[in-house]
Amino acid sequence: MNLQSADIPMLNETELREQYAQLQQRALRVGSHGQSRIDQLAAAMQSPPNDRADDYLRPLKGATDDAMAAVLSYHRALPFLETANSLIESLAQPSPSADDEEWRDQLLFRLAEVLEVAADLISEGEAQLEHGAGVELPGSFL
Repeated sequence: MNLQSADIPMLNETELREQYAQLQQRALRVGSHGQSRIDQLAAAMQSPPNDRADDYLRPLKGATDDAMAAVLSYHRALPFLETANSLIESLAQPSPSADDEEWRDQLLFRLAEVLEVAADLISEGEAQLEHGAGVELPGSFL
């Protein structure tokens, strides 16, 4: 049974574990930075200057939307990272069947699939944060 897809590169178990660890770190950065950015932007929107409130608030609202989209991407990636963790735990267990190599290959293939989806979602979150990073906050809100 050939499980390889043209879209999913088959990495070995060590490479997949490394990719998982890197994705976890990236996801945590997106989640924490996104939430921090939302909090900073919300605080900045509480005190707009009276003479140009609309011009002040419009870019802050856009940056807040970007940060919220980043946090949403983080939350959407979590189930895939949890599934990846379960698959990694399964790889550490003995095979439930006599055909150990095929079982491991199937797990590795599924692991590559869920990591690919998680990577895409995390990349979306990173892109949203980068897009909203162009909006500078007044010094007191940093």
